[in-house]
Amino acid sequence: MRVTRHLHLAASGAAGLSLTHPLDCNAWLIDSEDGLLLFDTGAGVDIDAVLAEISAGGADPTRLRHIFLTHAHADHSGGVAALQDRLPGVTLHAGSLAAKRMASHDESAISLDSARRFGIYPADYLWRGATVDDVLHDGDSLRIGSATIRMVETPGHSSDHCSYLVDSDGTLCLIAGDAIFENDKVVLQDIPDCSVPALLDSIRRLAALEFHSFLPGHGTFSVQDGMRHVARGRHYAESGQVPPSLFG
Repeated sequence: MRVTRHLHLAASGAAGLSLTHPLDCNAWLIDSEDGLLLFDTGAGVDIDAVLAEISAGGADPTRLRHIFLTHAHADHSGGVAALQDRLPGVTLHAGSLAAKRMASHDESAISLDSARRFGIYPADYLWRGATVDDVLHDGDSLRIGSATIRMVETPGHSSDHCSYLVDSDGTLCLIAGDAIFENDKVVLQDIPDCSVPALLDSIRRLAALEFHSFLPGHGTFSVQDGMRHVARGRHYAESGQVPPSLFG
């Protein structure tokens, strides 16, 4: 789905706009002069639907050059291997811990065993890891065509979580992953590396940034005035309280 001239929503599942497979996260696509940049991939159950959605928005999927992961949870990273199979030569970027988890090919490393036990994923769901080509660290910045991408570590939802501040032709976009959602919502899970103190610290970090568009990993989004969503979360964080749940 084309959102603006350079921004597309390439995937969105049942916890979003139901464009693609129900397990998919929101996967954001930015069209730069040097090809397409995809932020997260969805769960990989129906990668044809993701490619079809990219085409329907007027972009050519064969121009995909870069994939950036916010974290390694299956709904965000499960489509990586399938896209690499279809589009060889795509560069995969992720933070250092997410890179280790992807390289391990170990479902327990991304808490998929817990998610399956809770009924979020069916027993026959298959997750494939991948080798990360470019390991990013907090504050690292890349220039790709007309876009500048800055990685911001935002652990809490998971310890490998990061967000991306993207300048696309003068429009600043916060690709927040699962750090925070519309109207100050969050998602906490019963997994070993989910941390409330880390999440509140990450919300404070995001609230200090300036951006226009707020692009979360699930739910709805804002093209303009996106900072209001994080600002509301900051009020909770500054008083040591947890913002409300997205699924509450």
